[in-house]
Amino acid sequence: MALSLKQGKVFRNLYITSRWFSNKNEEKSVYQRDEEGPQERSIYGKPYPEWRKPWLQRKGEVLPKLSVFTEKNPSPDILNAMQNLPYMTMEKVKDWWAEMKDLQEVENQKYSSERNEILGSNLAAAHFFTFRGAGIRFKGQKAWLSGPEEEMKLPEKFKDGYFVEAIDCSQFIKSGIRYEGLANIADLSFLKWLSLKNNVYIDVWCLDRVAGLAKSLEFLDISGCRLCVGGVHALARMPELKMLVVTDPGENIAVQAALSILEQEKPDLVINAIEPEPLLAK
Repeated sequence: MALSLKQGKVFRNLYITSRWFSNKNEEKSVYQRDEEGPQERSIYGKPYPEWRKPWLQRKGEVLPKLSVFTEKNPSPDILNAMQNLPYMTMEKVKDWWAEMKDLQEVENQKYSSERNEILGSNLAAAHFFTFRGAGIRFKGQKAWLSGPEEEMKLPEKFKDGYFVEAIDCSQFIKSGIRYEGLANIADLSFLKWLSLKNNVYIDVWCLDRVAGLAKSLEFLDISGCRLCVGGVHALARMPELKMLVVTDPGENIAVQAALSILEQEKPDLVINAIEPEPLLAK
């Protein structure tokens, strides 16, 4: 019996779909393709037409030295730099260099799973923070550890009995810890004391990350940091927080109200609003 036009279209779509899935299942893995190297492309069982290939892949063509700029997806940074060459100034070079250094610092502060596998979460955090000018204190000890790494003599591999209880980031290098660096306080079950004083990169997103990772925190100093209503709401998620040090919000009514509500919701929490330091005062 002949199929109607509509039924024919449905049957054809099902055939194409099933054929597509069968082809996908027959495809090789990425690792197999990498090991075999580039293969000659074909279409409908025939060699791919020469005129369809990118000119760099055609026979007889020579790769010029500038072929790096003719890739399929050229880097936007390279294209932008080439477009601005006629207008390049020393100020633009300095801005570019500062941006590159900033990106490098963000990359350096990222959580390292390899470091944590070797040292464990507590010793890994100790190495990370002390290397960047911060101080740490282990549970059961009164002395703070900071300064040159060779003087502290921290273990170079996992050793039981080291639990980070306090971290002081007030002297953290290069204006302070970033959002990426805060991931290094994860899995510190005994962390009770944290100072982020005068860290210029601390904002609502950073406070939200601290609230999510440091559930055992009892003392937090964020004086000299940017504080907004959203940041106060993030701090409300910290169940064990007993002492909070902030810079007096002054005439910022919204932050004042948020701090008052936080005190009402957490009767055991003491909020100490200190006067801004002279260098931070407007």
